[in-house]
Amino acid sequence: MDQSQEPVGEPQDGMGEREFRELADNAPVMIWRSRTDKLCDWFNKPWQEFVDRTPEQLFGYGWAEDVHPDDFERCVAIYNDAFDAREAFTMPYRLRRRDGVYRWFLDNGAPFFRNGEFAGYFGSCIDITEQRDLEEHQRLLLAELNHRVKNNLQLIISFLQLSKNRASGEEAKTLLQGAISRIHGVGAVQNELHKYTSGVVDLAEYLPNLARSVLTIERGEDHILTTEAQSVKVSFQTASNLGLIVNELVINAIKHGRVNRIALTVRRPEPGVAEICIADQGPGFSEDELTSSTPRGSAKGRELVDALAHACNATVIRRNLNGAQVCLRFPC
Repeated sequence: MDQSQEPVGEPQDGMGEREFRELADNAPVMIWRSRTDKLCDWFNKPWQEFVDRTPEQLFGYGWAEDVHPDDFERCVAIYNDAFDAREAFTMPYRLRRRDGVYRWFLDNGAPFFRNGEFAGYFGSCIDITEQRDLEEHQRLLLAELNHRVKNNLQLIISFLQLSKNRASGEEAKTLLQGAISRIHGVGAVQNELHKYTSGVVDLAEYLPNLARSVLTIERGEDHILTTEAQSVKVSFQTASNLGLIVNELVINAIKHGRVNRIALTVRRPEPGVAEICIADQGPGFSEDELTSSTPRGSAKGRELVDALAHACNATVIRRNLNGAQVCLRFPC
C-alpha cells in the first residue's frame, strides 16, 4: 500500500484550502479522491470517522480493506475498469463500520481534469442500508403474495377440472377447458411478472419466457417456438395485459395451427411504436374468419384479446402470412 501521497493541494476557483476542507468535512456524504495512478490520496472526515482509521491507513488501496470480502473483487474490478476507460461509475458495496458492522453504500465516482489533463477521480458514498433492507422486505412480501396467488389459482383450476370431468355435454367441457387454460395463463403471467421488482418489464425477456411456460402448461412441448425480440420496456399493468393476450394467442396457435411451429416477434417498427406478433405455419384464417366479427377461435377469445388490446391502446391486426398471424401495435 502506497502511503507517500501529497496532502490535498490548494483548491481551484479561488476557494481557500481551509474553506474547502470545512465544506468537505461537514458534507453529509463520505468523499474520496484518487490520483492518476488509481491510488487514493484523500478522504474526508466522515469517511475517517465511519471506519475509525487515519488518512494514512486509507491511502492507496487501504480503503478497500474495509470492503466486505464478498464485494471486494467486484468493487475493485468496477473501479479499475471505469478508471481505465475514464468513465463515471456507480456501484453498491458493503463497508465495515468502526464497530465491525457492515453497512451498504452507493459509491459514485467520476474523473476530473486540470487544465485539460486527466487528474484523477472524485467520488462520494451514501448509506443505502435502510433502502436495501426495505427492498429485501418487499421482495419477501412479493414472494409470499405470489405463492398465495398460485395456490388460490391452483385451487380454482382443480374445481373447474372436477366440473369438467362431471359435465356431460361437449360444449360445456370445451367452455370449462377454455376457462382452465385462461386461469393457467393468469398463473403463468403472475409467475413471470414476479421476477421484476423495478416496476418496468422488458418484453424481450418476459414474453418469450411466458410463451415457453404456456407451451409447457398446454402440453405443447412438441411445438417449436422461435423468437425474435428487441427491447421494449413497459409498465407492470401493460405487461400483464400483453401477457394474457400472448397466452390466448399461443393456445390458439397450438389448437389450430396444425403445423407445430410458432413464431413470436417483439420489435420496434418505428420510433415510439412497438409490435408483437404471434404466427403459426398452419392453414391460416379463412376469408370469412378475417372479415367476420368472430375469426378462428371462440368469440370469447376474440373478445378477450380485443378488450385487453384496447386497455393497452393497441391495434389488433389479423392476417395470413404463410399461416395465421396476429399482431398488436401500440405506443411505447
